[in-house]
Amino acid sequence: MGTPQFAVPALEMLSNTKFRPVLCITQPDRPKGRKQKLLPPEVKIKALELGIPVIQPNDVNDPEVVADLADLKPDIIITVAYGGYLKKAIRKLPVYSCINLHPSLLPKHRGAAPINYALFNGDERTGVTIFKIIAKMDAGPVISQSETEIRKDECYTELSDRLAQIGAEEVLKALKKIEKHGLYTTPQEHKNATFSHKLQKEDLIIDWNQPAENICNKVRGLAEIPGAVASFRKSRIKIIETEILKTNSGLVPGSIVSIVKNRGIILATGDFDVLNKRIQPAGKKIMTSYAFSLGARINLKEKFENGF
Repeated sequence: MGTPQFAVPALEMLSNTKFRPVLCITQPDRPKGRKQKLLPPEVKIKALELGIPVIQPNDVNDPEVVADLADLKPDIIITVAYGGYLKKAIRKLPVYSCINLHPSLLPKHRGAAPINYALFNGDERTGVTIFKIIAKMDAGPVISQSETEIRKDECYTELSDRLAQIGAEEVLKALKKIEKHGLYTTPQEHKNATFSHKLQKEDLIIDWNQPAENICNKVRGLAEIPGAVASFRKSRIKIIETEILKTNSGLVPGSIVSIVKNRGIILATGDFDVLNKRIQPAGKKIMTSYAFSLGARINLKEKFENGF
């Protein structure tokens, strides 16, 4: 069970082993983009390419769906960013339970946006966790974990792609371990749990009054998709890449301090200045901030405002 690109490496890896899935369950096709065109989930595309049957129930817990799954007599059900809650009727179907791949070192960053929050918080390390699914979200006992260092200036899309690959390998290791030794788990330290709620519109907004470190962490945690949002000349603009500088201009936060040829736009924040290196104007592709400054003919009296 999986839906977005993050789940594709695990599906692809398993398809080439003796643990090849007999069925793939993903979310229904959804409208996407500016034209709201109906598009299939990335997992559906890959599963069909691999010749694995796909179903897309509106509610995976529907009794008819559960009955169909029961007919398959599954040994195990694996979820990777599926995007739906599994009720008890499904959880008790497999011989070895339902397991989930979560892109954090649980119990840290339970919830819908663990990779974003690892970057928002400036974490130095993260990883993936394979755990047994229980009624409470992301609280099940741990089967295995794999830890990795977050690279300097690594953004959300880069870290997500890397954790998807690490996670795929960890799923395969977990299945081999379960096959050989049975399902052995370790309880989570629930008192140490932290949470990452689903991103809302307000979570994307840059507040230039914040310290430079907070702003750059937010930019990293949202780049390149969905993008941290600011406003320039009353139009929405996404800030894609920034760098903290050692200078503190003392200007009003959001003010343009200077434009550096071939490097970008220096902006004031609540403390240190930041170099805005890449940007995405509304309706356009990502570009260097210096190229944007030339095309927009920016002058130093202008400023970037908070988003939306």
